[in-house]
Amino acid sequence: MKTLSHLLFVFMLLIILTACSAANPTNNTTSFPTQSSGSVPETEEWERPPTVTARPSSTPSLSATADQTQTAIYQDNAAAQSAQSAEQTVIAQYPRICRNSYASPNYSPNKLWLEELCYSEADQSLILTLSNKDTQVLWKLNYRDYVDFMPNGGMSVVYWSNDGGYAYFNSYLATSGGYCFMGGNVSNHGTGLFRVDLDSGSTSTILPSKENFAGYGFSCSPTGRRLVYEPYSLGVKVLDLKTGQLLSMSSAGEFSEAGGYLWSSDGLQFAYSTVLSVVGGIGNYSIRVADSQSADEQIIFESPEDCFAARAWAEDNILTIERFDKNYDRTLIEYDLNSNKVISESTATPHP
Repeated sequence: MKTLSHLLFVFMLLIILTACSAANPTNNTTSFPTQSSGSVPETEEWERPPTVTARPSSTPSLSATADQTQTAIYQDNAAAQSAQSAEQTVIAQYPRICRNSYASPNYSPNKLWLEELCYSEADQSLILTLSNKDTQVLWKLNYRDYVDFMPNGGMSVVYWSNDGGYAYFNSYLATSGGYCFMGGNVSNHGTGLFRVDLDSGSTSTILPSKENFAGYGFSCSPTGRRLVYEPYSLGVKVLDLKTGQLLSMSSAGEFSEAGGYLWSSDGLQFAYSTVLSVVGGIGNYSIRVADSQSADEQIIFESPEDCFAARAWAEDNILTIERFDKNYDRTLIEYDLNSNKVISESTATPHP
């Protein structure tokens, strides 16, 4: 009897366990809505504007004595974050394919065009892109198409035409140093100079790239009519970009290299610096003023040791010149081009 009761108890227990198992299976799975994971084409990924998440701001706690330095740092950081956010809002209006630009974005004077330089994995080359926020047109310029070698260099827009129809861009090498009149940016020299038609995207060569790494110093006039340039050791030339007429300056004295061009506001005259390399590496320097129509020029200053650089050309024809001695200490000179006289000379802050 005890055995029968035990068997009945076991039987009923099995029925209960079986029912529980059917109601609550041990290998439950939770289902999620399915989502397409199709691959995104690389071009679509490149053109998508980056998403930037701003860092949360925080309010600095003040000590018993206010820390003005800490407050200033916080204000600077807050201003920097605000400026970065504003920049991203602006840049998002332009079509882009550069993921990581090599420099801060640059804009045309009318703000219609954005210029960016980056490396393209698809092209295996540096590319310069010009994109329009209104038409959403983007022109891609491949570094390989404008140089015959692939050293450490790049491309940059050096001048936007006043009518908004063209952008002039150079190819350049990454270099540093040089004479006092050599600027620290890439807007006034390069291994080649080219022009892109912003409507059609077609490009033309203004100054061809050279294989021997020798480049040009150059500058467009404020009116956009003329280009002054100097192919290394071959004299200063002025090209009329409208007519194609080419003038060679009537040199007032021998020199090896020229640069540091500064135009008058009407684009008819320009000042520039020269150096003549001599034995021992000591240069003979000068600064000159030339006429872009007659090709005549005159030497304003010259020195066996001191380097000159033209810095400003006022409307009243007062030329501001920096003079650097062998220790790189500076003297500022104001020169009246009407009377051909020095009107002031002062010692500037020594170069650090």
